[in-house]
Amino acid sequence: MKFEEYERAVAETDILNPEDLVLPMLGLAGEIGGLAAQYKKIQRDHTGYRAFTDEVREELGDVFWYATALARRCDLSLEEILSDNVRKARERFLRPTTPPPHPLFDDDATPGQQLPRSLDITFTDSLVEGKGMSQVQTVRIYRGSNAVGDPLDDNSGDDDNYRYHDVFHLAHMAVLGWSPVMRSLLKVKRSADRDLDRIQDGGRSIAVEEGMTAYVFSMARAHSFFSTAAAVPAEIVKVCQAMTAHLEVSRRSAQDWEYAILAGYRVFEELKANKGGIVHLDMNARTVTYRGLRSGNPEDK
Repeated sequence: MKFEEYERAVAETDILNPEDLVLPMLGLAGEIGGLAAQYKKIQRDHTGYRAFTDEVREELGDVFWYATALARRCDLSLEEILSDNVRKARERFLRPTTPPPHPLFDDDATPGQQLPRSLDITFTDSLVEGKGMSQVQTVRIYRGSNAVGDPLDDNSGDDDNYRYHDVFHLAHMAVLGWSPVMRSLLKVKRSADRDLDRIQDGGRSIAVEEGMTAYVFSMARAHSFFSTAAAVPAEIVKVCQAMTAHLEVSRRSAQDWEYAILAGYRVFEELKANKGGIVHLDMNARTVTYRGLRSGNPEDK
């Protein structure tokens, strides 16, 4: 039976209130409960319970009926729902080890307004005098001997190492081909195109990336900063996509976001453990890697 035929059959047999979403939802909950009850029986009786397959078949049929009835009330296509679900599952569970290449957003920009395709950024961590003569652990980043941006501390009562958070912007740049924060810091905003400069590279997009980075960091705490994770919780990726839905990076997939987040946090762990070091970006390979420490302080050169 094809999807359209099944949807028509459900519509013919659906005598529930067509405006009521609760009834099909309760039906779904009841049928899921029925499946759980069947599983309980096979666990209790082991090989003595022989009706399991037949009962599961019937319960699953009812699950599909109620799900289709609910989809119809929401003007959703069953075929589209299932196609989207398969795409999402493939992105999440069949993710290649390394991200595949993709066109970069600034391929058509002049060279002086492109994100550098290969880049080394040095992170240095040191104690500096803060207000009231207190010492504050502070990170500075350098491109060669040139400082990039301002010194950062954790801005927190806890030593949570957020001072290294520029590595997440670097991961966005390397893996997604996008980072309005790094465009601003590296002075490669696309000023030749007024709309790109204003919308994609402007203050709002910078604020969005900073806010999203802080959000992911707050969620990462509950997951040991993804130090042993092979995946990022789907709800975190959804928030990232929702926050950037009006920007060019919306063309990147949930899988791309997962690559970027995991890559950034892997290097974050290295920076923390070594109190700084060199981070290498390759935008063509879509990689961000830790290269260890360099002797001397770039500020002294």
